[in-house]
Parts: sequence; structure tokens; C-alpha cells
Amino acid sequence: MSIVRELRRRNVFRVAIAYVIIAWLLLQVSDTLVPALHLPEWFHSGVALLLILGFPLALIFAWAFELTPEGLKRETDVDCPQSVTHITGRKLDYLIIAVLILALGFFVFDKFVLDRSRDADLVQATTEAVTKQAADIADRSIAVLPFVNMSSDPEQEYFSDGISEELLNVLAKLPGLRVAARTSSFQFKGENRNITDIGQQLNAALVLEGSVRKSGLHVRITAQLIDTSTGFHLWSESYDRELENVFAVQDEISAAIVAELKEHLGLQVEAALPSVSVVHTEAHDAYLRGRHLLVQRTRATIEGAVHEFEKAIVLDPDYALAHAELAIATLFLTIYGDLTVAESVARAAPHVERAMALDSTLAQAHAATGYLYRFQENADDALTHFRHAIQINPNYAIAYNAIGVVLNGLGRYEEVFAMTEMALRLDPLSRPAIANHIHRLRDRNRLAEADQELEKLAAIYPSIHASLRGDLTSVGGKWANSVLGYLDALRLEPNRPRIRNDLSAAFALLGLEKEALAISEHPPPVTLSWLGKHGDAVAAAKARVAKDPISLLAGRDLGLALAGAGDYAHARPILEEMWQRRGKRVTQYSWFRIADAVALIAIRRTAGEEDGVDELLAAIRDNVRRYHEAGITNGPESYSVDYEEGLAAYLAGERERGLQLIAKGADDGYFIWPQEAYLQALYDDPGFAPIRKSQEARQVSERERFLAIVCTDNPYETIWQPAGGTCE
Repeated sequence: MSIVRELRRRNVFRVAIAYVIIAWLLLQVSDTLVPALHLPEWFHSGVALLLILGFPLALIFAWAFELTPEGLKRETDVDCPQSVTHITGRKLDYLIIAVLILALGFFVFDKFVLDRSRDADLVQATTEAVTKQAADIADRSIAVLPFVNMSSDPEQEYFSDGISEELLNVLAKLPGLRVAARTSSFQFKGENRNITDIGQQLNAALVLEGSVRKSGLHVRITAQLIDTSTGFHLWSESYDRELENVFAVQDEISAAIVAELKEHLGLQVEAALPSVSVVHTEAHDAYLRGRHLLVQRTRATIEGAVHEFEKAIVLDPDYALAHAELAIATLFLTIYGDLTVAESVARAAPHVERAMALDSTLAQAHAATGYLYRFQENADDALTHFRHAIQINPNYAIAYNAIGVVLNGLGRYEEVFAMTEMALRLDPLSRPAIANHIHRLRDRNRLAEADQELEKLAAIYPSIHASLRGDLTSVGGKWANSVLGYLDALRLEPNRPRIRNDLSAAFALLGLEKEALAISEHPPPVTLSWLGKHGDAVAAAKARVAKDPISLLAGRDLGLALAGAGDYAHARPILEEMWQRRGKRVTQYSWFRIADAVALIAIRRTAGEEDGVDELLAAIRDNVRRYHEAGITNGPESYSVDYEEGLAAYLAGERERGLQLIAKGADDGYFIWPQEAYLQALYDDPGFAPIRKSQEARQVSERERFLAIVCTDNPYETIWQPAGGTCE
């Protein structure tokens, strides 16, 4: 008798299968009970260890013993004619089936009930933590104003700025103290503003200000701490030192300030204040110049910052801060410059690795790592490092903002709002923080609050103010306002390619084809698709992929352009890959959105694969559910909750309900792409005809409203003119 046959006869295989299924079920239950019953973390590990140890014992028991009508007997003591292993085997089969059904039921319950409950608990915990932190430190806050450069050489301003920023960074690490971010506090540079007004704008109870006089190798630093509610000076001191001891001076000032903060704010600071690392003096000079340039956020200044950080590293190869900031600046050139994702990642990665190897306790090193993972589309690791940066520096507003961006791409919209609120609280005059919060308010139709935030940008970032004003006022289908906003922004920044690309799409939405093609050197694929130029859209998307092969957004645009052109054979592998890499989730801001899901549905249905459609429809509906839970209603022309919900219903066979919701989305201003092959079934439906007619009428009306402004007395003639024949 073969060993395999004997193993079957003694039901060893059945016992193994039953044991594995039961063990999996017990592990899932244990994983659920540990947090629910507040059991120690080792409980789950202990259960797993016992189950692993029990597996070989169960197999040995099944081999050596048999359960008979007379009780448990050793296998060797049972005569073959009296063996009932075949009856026991059937019982084991029934047990396996029953446990499988139970396991499947638990899986469904965990996926669709417990998962949502855990997500809700996480959102609530995050929101409560942010709210509690804000309440706890409302009166324990400080702003470090840029120290005044009293040197005879105005070029030394970067040095006085650097002293201020170093002090700010040290204070930001104090637990229980909110420190206004550099972006906001430096907005008051050169202004002789009332301290009380500054305190109100920055939500700061105290202000640290001072001056720096540098002459050769000698430096004199004066600092004073002021109560913003009374204007009284709480502490002031002057320090005369040689330049090579500037780091020690910063430590002295920080220690003195902390002593005052402990007395006036009741801070409990037991550990020694972190000291500023001593580095090569000239390298530190270059680093300060780089920081001075980086925060200005233009292509020229970021490129200049990269040069200064590189110089600092040449002078001091072990300067961890310089490596971290160089990596961040390089990655930012993908946004503000013309580096591709592949180029910026390749250049930044060695400096991220070096910064972490030199000093893994630096918040900037973890932020640089987070940005690198974000550009590599690794959301989980990006979040881990951004959160680690916040643990090191609880006042690191940039990290909160970055977490919000990553979470938005994951569709965790409710958590996003809490993160943008915290970033804005820490950095109330930060352009990215304000802009992101305005978008989140707009998404929730809180337009009055968005307008209030928008006014902060009027003086400090006029071009962003102009484009966002157009965005906000376009809500409800006033598409011409979006074009006017971008033109206002272009007038302020005529050489910024991103504004021209946005204008290209906005012109296409109004049906101004000549203007859409002329305003941008490389019109984006979406512009070309809206205009029905699908061949050009595919060519533009292919060119972008060839230039930046690791960009998932570039790949996504190519897949969608191919699907829009009806080239399903080439579109499918791209969209299927995006669907899998996105974790089979549809989100508003990512590389698998509603249009991609609908395109893949059309592709699968064309191939006769109806079974594969349900999971895509479920993902669209899950995204709509997350919209509603986060209070998101409808945005401008770029997306619509009603349209997405309606399209999912329509594609699921709920024709009447689907068309009603699609019509509502269009009435509220959503622009339905007019010439996409994957939407052909919708276009051909007689019920869609009035929706199309209404959208075309709105397009004509908005185009005429826009042309009435620019064809008579064009306010933009210095930077843009309508194409020939447009105004005739």
C-alpha cells in the first residue's frame, strides 16, 4: 500500500485542510478581538504560535489514532474490516464545508461591516487628535519673525533669515508648543506691523523677533520675546560672538527662550533642548542661502536652491540637512520646473538615502523620504515617513499638507480635511496650505468660507489668487469664469507652463479650438480629447510616456486616450495594470478615476466579460459613498458626485435613475466629455439627448459671455489675443 493512499485512508489530508481553515478563522477572530477588547498585543501572536505548533500534532494524531464507535483507539489496534475511517472522512468533509461557509461569512462581515467601522473609527480618532491638539496649545504658541539684517551688506540677509529659521526649527520640536511655520511668519518680513496684529494673524500668543549684525568673522545677535496680547517684552538679550561659534549662540538663545516659555506658558520640558548640529561654516552659509531660495517656490529660485545645497554638500559631505533639502528641492522641480518624475527620482534618491543614513532623527530627512515615495506612487511608505516627521517635529506643517495630498489620492477624503485644517493652523499664510484647504471647502460647497481663505492670497500670491478665484466662481457651470481666472494668472506669470496647460483645457471646454491649441506649446491629452482629436491625444500621451516612463499619471493618460479613441486592444493592458496597482479602488485625484473605470467597463463588456464589470461598478459606488461620508457634494466642471453615482447606476442597468442623476450633475455645471468611444452607449441613448442639448447650450452661452469681454476691449491684449475669426 502506497504512503499517499494510506494517508488518504487515515484522513490525514482532510484533517490538514480542516485544521488550516479553522486556524485561519481563529486568527481573523483574534485579530478583531485584540483591539475591540483592548487585549495585549502579544495575544494575537500567542494564538498564531499555538496554532502553528498544533498543526504537526494534529497530523500525527490523525495518523496514529482512529475514532471508532467504541472510542479512540490506536490505528494499530483496529482491524481493517472494523475500520470506519471512510465514515469519519465523510464527517470531516461536512465539517470542512461548514467551516468554509463560516469563514466566507466572516470575510464578508469583516470586509463590508467591520472595515467600514474601523475606517470610521480611524477618521474620528484622527479628527479628535487634531482638534485636541489645537485646543491644548491654543494659548501656548509662538511665532519667530525674520531677524532684521543690520549688516552693511544687504547680501547677508540670507544669514539673518537663517538664524531665525534655525531658532524656529529648534522651538518647533518642543512638545506642547505650537510654532507658526516659516512660510507664514516670514510674510511679515520688512513690515513695521503692530505685534498684536501679527499675533492675531498667526494665532500666536508670543512673538520672537531680533536683529543680526555681521561684520567679517564677528556677529552680534539681539533677540526679544514679546507677549502679543499686551505688547510687553518678556525677555531680551544680546550676544556678541565670533562667527565660528554661531551654532553655540543659537543654542544659548534657544535655551534662554525655553526658560521663559516654561515660566510664562507652563511648558513641561524635561529633556535637554536639541542643539543645532555643528557643521562647516561655509557649508552652513550655502545651506542658508538654499533655504532662502527654496521657500520662494519659483523655478528660478528652486534651481538656485539646488545649486546652493550642492555647494554645501561639496564643502561638507556629511551635512544631513543639506542632503535632505537637496532631495526635496530636486523633486519639486518636477512641479515647478521641467524635470520628469524619472529624472527627479533618480537625482533625489541618493541624497534621501544619505540623509537618512547620516541622521534618521531629522524631520527633514523623513519628509524627503516621504516625498520620494510619493513621487514613486508608494502611498503607504510615504505616509509612514511623513507621520514620522511629525512625530519628530509636531509643528511640521509641510508634512501635514503632504499627508493630506497622499490621503486624497487614496480617496480617504474625510481624513484629508482634518490634515489640511491642521496644516493651515500651523502655517496660516502658506500658499499650498491655503490652496488645498480652499479646494476642500469648495468640494463641500462651503463657498463663503473658501472666499475668506482666498482673500489671504490676494497680496502674497496674486497669480494663485487669480486662478483660484476663477475656479471658485466657475462652480455651477460658469465656465467662462475659469478661463478669465487663468488669464488673470497668466498676466501675472506669463511664462508658467502649467497655467497655459490649464488654459488650454478651459478654452476647449468653451469650444474655442484655435485658442486651446495655440495657448500651450504642448496641449494636454485631455484638451485634445475634448476637441475630438483622438489621434493627437494618443500621440501627445505617448510622447509624455516616452519622456517620463515611470510616471503613472502619464501611463493613465495614455490608456484613457486610447480608450477614448476606441483602441481597446492597446488601452486594456494599461488600464488593467492601473486598476490592479491602485488596489482596485476608484478615487477623485489619482491614476485610476471614474473615467478610467468606465473605460475599462466598456472594454470588458466589448470582450463579453460581464462578470468583470461588477467589481468596477462596486468601486465607483464605494468612491461615491466616501464622498457622501466626507460631506463632498459637487465641484466645478472637473468632477461631480451626482454624475459619478448616476453613471454607475446607468451602467448597472438602472437607466431612469442613472439618467436623472447624470442630468442633475450636468445642470450643476459638470462637463460631460462629448466624444469618447467608451461612452458611446450613453451618447446613443435617446434619454441622453436633452442632456447633451442642455450642455451644448451652456457651452454656447458661456463662450459668448467670454467673447463679449475679450472681443471689445480685451483686458489681456498684452499677453493674449483671440485667434483670427473668433470675434467675427
